[in-house]
Amino acid sequence: MSSPGPPLPPGILVDEEILPVYNSKHFYPAKPGEVLADRYQALVKVGWGMSSTVWLARDLKGYVEEPESVVALKIVNNNASSADHEREVEEHISTADPSHRGRSLIRTLLDSFEVKCPEGHYLCLVYPPMRESLSMYQRRFNDRKMPLPLIKTYIRALLTGLDYLHKICRTVHTDIKLENIMVSFEDPTVLADFIDSQLAKPMAFKIDSIGRPVYQSRNDFGPLKSLRSIPQLVDFGLATRLEEDDDWGVWPIQPDHYRAPEVILGNGWQMPADIWNLGVLLWDMIEGKELFLHIYDQEGRYDAKLHIAEMIALLGPPPPEVIQRYHYMQEYSWPKPVRREDGRICETAEEYFCGPFFDEKGRFLYEDLIPDRKIRDAPSSLGGEEKESFLDLAKEMLVWHPDARKTAGELAGHPFLQPTQRSA
Repeated sequence: MSSPGPPLPPGILVDEEILPVYNSKHFYPAKPGEVLADRYQALVKVGWGMSSTVWLARDLKGYVEEPESVVALKIVNNNASSADHEREVEEHISTADPSHRGRSLIRTLLDSFEVKCPEGHYLCLVYPPMRESLSMYQRRFNDRKMPLPLIKTYIRALLTGLDYLHKICRTVHTDIKLENIMVSFEDPTVLADFIDSQLAKPMAFKIDSIGRPVYQSRNDFGPLKSLRSIPQLVDFGLATRLEEDDDWGVWPIQPDHYRAPEVILGNGWQMPADIWNLGVLLWDMIEGKELFLHIYDQEGRYDAKLHIAEMIALLGPPPPEVIQRYHYMQEYSWPKPVRREDGRICETAEEYFCGPFFDEKGRFLYEDLIPDRKIRDAPSSLGGEEKESFLDLAKEMLVWHPDARKTAGELAGHPFLQPTQRSA
């Protein structure tokens, strides 16, 4: 290993230190060169989040034929409650049916172990290394626009992965966003070159107030050498298994922009919530911008009535069955209360999302908020048959009634996603 990198001034906040709820004791004090579990030698920090840091590590007992056996090591905080759940879900996903085509499009762990130090126990999850998230990958293209044939291949791949997740694993991801789709390395030399460059020029670091070293992560693997990458769905910390047909989730899920109507209305959700979520994400992938434009109030807080108003503008009003289910479930209390971002403890979806939204006759209570938008106008970068075909795909995913949405397996065969046959 190389010598440590340049020290940073103590006053500068680095990586996880900028988190509003940052507590140094919760993060494991990893450092380059350290060997964890007698097997994994930490090399370079490549990421961090609310509840973990991510390092590239050399697997010292790796496969003999791979001298540079490198893995990604997610070192989870000692107070993170979802880590054991994440491990269980991923172990289930990795073994349910390894022969299914969609299995390879979902990243699951290779190994897991615990490290102990005076601050507590830290669960470590070991993964194959990936190049970057789709949000970062997009930035490598002009105006964040990936070539359309590539986007189609990615969407088809993600649907094939969801088909496996939903049908075989009976699991809902619940948190599909660009950051939770990762792209593989297009060429093994990209990773090898990156590690060589990191060892030649070590990471800057600082020692925080309690003596923990905080390293400045590096996650730019450089320009693309080709477009030969595959996407994988990652991060199952919030995933939910619904083993029986009549198992439903009821609590709030999904990032604001991608939240399905049945989640906001408290109607109960199953696998189709992921289909809605991906349907909205198509705009981020193809247009490089979000489909829903006005879902936050003037203070910047998520406002469900604005979101529903925009859904009505784009899709028309919800059908009677959705409204009936909404009224039926209005008084339903969750099995356990949920704390909202503003700290309020809520017992129903109505309370959590600040309903009611529809009156007894099914009329939307905030008709003045419905903007003048049509879904036809939303894809601005497509034209002609391509646009019609795309809208047809979107309309099979963005449907009020979850049962009316097509399944992932059905959608993967949609004409819009098939490679176009070029005539000679």
